[in-house]
Amino acid sequence: MKDKVKISGFTFARNTVRFDFPIVESIKSILPIVDEFVVNVGPDEDGTLDLIQSIGDPKIKTIQSQWNPNVNSGGYLYSQQTNIALFNCTGHWAFYLQADEVVHEDDLPLIVDYADRYLEDDEVEGLTLWHLDFWGDYRTILNVYPYRGQRRCRLIKPHHFVLSRGDAAGFTVHPKYKEKGRKIWVLETGARLFHYGNVRSTGVLYAKSNSVQKYHSERPIDGNGLDFYKHFPRQFVASYEGNHPRVMAERIRNHPVSLDLSSPQWRTRLTPKEKWLLLKTAFVTKITDRFSGRGSYNLLRK
Repeated sequence: MKDKVKISGFTFARNTVRFDFPIVESIKSILPIVDEFVVNVGPDEDGTLDLIQSIGDPKIKTIQSQWNPNVNSGGYLYSQQTNIALFNCTGHWAFYLQADEVVHEDDLPLIVDYADRYLEDDEVEGLTLWHLDFWGDYRTILNVYPYRGQRRCRLIKPHHFVLSRGDAAGFTVHPKYKEKGRKIWVLETGARLFHYGNVRSTGVLYAKSNSVQKYHSERPIDGNGLDFYKHFPRQFVASYEGNHPRVMAERIRNHPVSLDLSSPQWRTRLTPKEKWLLLKTAFVTKITDRFSGRGSYNLLRK
């Protein structure tokens, strides 16, 4: 499948067993196209290291690091841990996957083609994938900004002094580490990035949300019991009619949640903030990237 290009996969991991992350499926989804996959395992409290090593592929390289308890806001600890993994990558390209992200096997040749074609093009510093964000089950997607139609920069050229930024959602370029970081220049590949972070049991979602609050101010899950029909209004979700990566087959078969988009249980009354979000979604859909809110990169047109 590959020609001259060498690709490193990388991620960081902690509590992936406790919070039921599909990290094994995530890693396996791109193993066919990478020469190595670097996993930075944080303090191991639940057997995460054993789980990663159980994959049994010689391409997988694990390192272990500590989490600084004083870095406890803004999600910055996530970018720190991402960069530790990135610094251990030796490929021309480094392919970043978060522990709840999976790539479809049908898109692998496309990704390799882009990586090979633009290997020597110094203007191209990263490649993006289209983000599909699932809610509750594997047939329901979030269809509102900032979940809908986001490009995520996931392949980068490490030798261009690229660093994970913020809460590890994107990357910036720091030439020779001497200059203030700038936006990364990327190409859109059209490949898909399946995000399954909200496809778990309600108990696991609440436990994970409660843990994440220590590091990141993401929208909390109701401790009185999550109701998938009430957390987001019906206007925020849509049906997904496509197929999923093959590595997810067993998880999909065993998933305990099934939502009905025609159910009267859905909340339909919108808060003022949710009304604004629908308006912003329409704006983002119709206006160019310059004004779309997807401002963590510069998009090249080639």
